Amino acid sequence: SDCMKYKFYWLNPSLEVRDTERCGKGTFAIKNIKKDEILLILSGYVMRLSEEESLPGSLSDNGIQVSDSISLCVSKKSELGGINFFNHSCEPNAGIKGQIFLVAMRDITKGEEVTFDYAMTLCESKDASPYKLDCLCGKKACRGLITDSDWRNTKLQKKYRGYFQYFIQEKIDKQKAHKRK
Repeated sequence: SDCMKYKFYWLNPSLEVRDTERCGKGTFAIKNIKKDEILLILSGYVMRLSEEESLPGSLSDNGIQVSDSISLCVSKKSELGGINFFNHSCEPNAGIKGQIFLVAMRDITKGEEVTFDYAMTLCESKDASPYKLDCLCGKKACRGLITDSDWRNTKLQKKYRGYFQYFIQEKIDKQKAHKRK
C-alpha cells in the first residue's frame, strides 16, 4: 500500500518536494487541497533534543519537537523527507494537529508552497541550545528572526490557536488559566 512506501512519514499524494528560489527544497501542492486535509503524518526516531543536536551537519536540526525535551527525527541523510522539506513562513497555510499531523489551515491552491510557522513546534528547552533562524519568508507579517520562544507571543497564540504542537498548546492554555485566576 501507499503507506508502506515511506519509513518515517506519510506525505499527501497531492504534494511534491522540489527546489525553491531561496530556501533549498520545499513542498508544493500539485493539486488543490481543502482546509483541514492531512498533509503529512510525522514519525521518526524518538530522540532527546541534545541527541538531535549532536547529529552531524544538517541532521542536527531535522526533527520536530514533541515535548520539552524530545523530538522525532531521522539519523541519516538517506532518511530525510517529510517535515524536513516544509519551510517556515510567518504567514503559513499549514499547521500542527495533535503531535504528528500537519494539516491545511485553509484551502491551498495547486502550485502553492506549503509552509508552517516554526513557532507552532519550537519551545525553549534546558536540553537544547537556544534556537534562532533568520526568516526568509518575505511576507508582510515577517518577524525577521524565528526563535524557540515565539510561541509566547500572544498575537501568534491567537492566530494559530488549535495549530500548535499539543504540548505547546497545553502550555498556552495553562498560562491563560493562570492569568484568569
